[in-house]
Amino acid sequence: MKYTAENFELKDGRICKIREIQVKDAAEMLEYLKAIMGESDFLNSYPEEINITVEEEVKMIKGFNKSENTLMLVVEMDRRLIANATITRLRRQKMRHRGNIALAVRKEFWNLGIGKKLLQCLEDYAKELELSQLELDYFSGNERARALYEKSGFIQVGEIPNAYILRDGTSYNNINMVKNL
Repeated sequence: MKYTAENFELKDGRICKIREIQVKDAAEMLEYLKAIMGESDFLNSYPEEINITVEEEVKMIKGFNKSENTLMLVVEMDRRLIANATITRLRRQKMRHRGNIALAVRKEFWNLGIGKKLLQCLEDYAKELELSQLELDYFSGNERARALYEKSGFIQVGEIPNAYILRDGTSYNNINMVKNL
């Protein structure tokens, strides 16, 4: 285990647990991913694009847990997955100082401090890996994400126009952010 599980109090007083993903989470993780993809336009996929099997998810989780370069955390409440976050160190020697992060939270748990807590957990792990730079991407227009990332010390360094085009034709830019540790 790369991460010691911990309980965390939400802004509304409820308690959840942050822990490393486990093989036993595979089926629920797939359902969680389908759910969050349907809750926001600011994620990379539509729910029906989550079409891997439980066996494939198990294999992926085993790979994450074995890897020295990746940590996937999940947040659970009442034995239900409500958020996840991942950090992946870039593998090439010239880029091993960099880590890419991503996170998502179920809509009913937005604005309760989960994103902030997950970012802090990922940053702590990045320091253990001796990373000096964290990187992330988000959709333009996602002001909640932007505010969280800026409060956490990330700065915008780039933008890809029309990186995402929804079925209805709405387009969003991809915003690149970096935080030096």
